[in-house]
Amino acid sequence: MKKLNPQQVARLHEHLIQTGASDALINELIDHLGCEIEHYLWKGYPFELALAQAIREADGGTVRDLSQRYQHELRLTDAQLQEASLDDIVFQFRNKSYGAYDLRQAYPKNLRNAILIALGLCMMLMALMQMVSQHSWSYWSPWGAVWLLGLGAVTFASVSWYLQHQKELSIR
Repeated sequence: MKKLNPQQVARLHEHLIQTGASDALINELIDHLGCEIEHYLWKGYPFELALAQAIREADGGTVRDLSQRYQHELRLTDAQLQEASLDDIVFQFRNKSYGAYDLRQAYPKNLRNAILIALGLCMMLMALMQMVSQHSWSYWSPWGAVWLLGLGAVTFASVSWYLQHQKELSIR
């Protein structure tokens, strides 16, 4: 399947700006119309004819109507839409209090804590196995430093999780 080159995408972008598409909607429209144009290119149409066909199917009135409907359904201005996170858009008309919104908001911190705990425990286990096999234990050895680093990672993630949990409980 043929792909659009940067000049062709720029030409499509210019057309959408001329038809009055909002900045928030342009990327979606470029993606949609780009797929349509690529479909016509695959059928053997030259770019100019493929662009004309895709434009004919999605004329300026259709683009303006889609833009108005998009803003009406989201009830966000262009400025708000530019600053909104994906979670804000997805949960705009949904009940945020049943838990999924909070889980999505906390996901990056939970993922960080899980990775830190897993890596910390692995480091501690490696250091423990090495020190047991050497029959010596010293925090000043390289393996002792690995043990302490793992212990620090586990401690940081555990305290971070605990504080986050306490904060959530105080909000409720």
